[in-house]
Amino acid sequence: MKLNSAREVWIARIIAWVVLGAISCGIIFMATFTVGPALFGGQSATDKIALALFCPGAESSTLQEGASTQTTSDPTGPYGHTVEVTCYFADGSTKTIRNEQYALASIGGMFGFGGLIGVVISIPLMLVPLILIRRKKG
Repeated sequence: MKLNSAREVWIARIIAWVVLGAISCGIIFMATFTVGPALFGGQSATDKIALALFCPGAESSTLQEGASTQTTSDPTGPYGHTVEVTCYFADGSTKTIRNEQYALASIGGMFGFGGLIGVVISIPLMLVPLILIRRKKG
């Protein structure tokens, strides 16, 4: 699209950025809550995220899944399984990732990576008005 003056160009670009900003918010929201959990919601991805976050440099690890226990003090509340990961380091030391840390890493990792994918998709979209909306030459 070619316009007659620089003022018209910038008004058109600002309008396009507002519209694209709304579209980008939708893209980031959908990527965060659909793409992230779909791609990174598996057990192996969750393990890798938790190990990278809480046990960087570990040589090996063991995962122990416990029984399903109640997650709240309410007797009719939801149940969830427990997870404990033990990391082994080269110097012989160990570190244990508790259930709460594991859950935080898995949930944060899923939604974080999904949001990051949404942002990566949205940034080039915001550059489109600079490329397409220009002033007429001559």
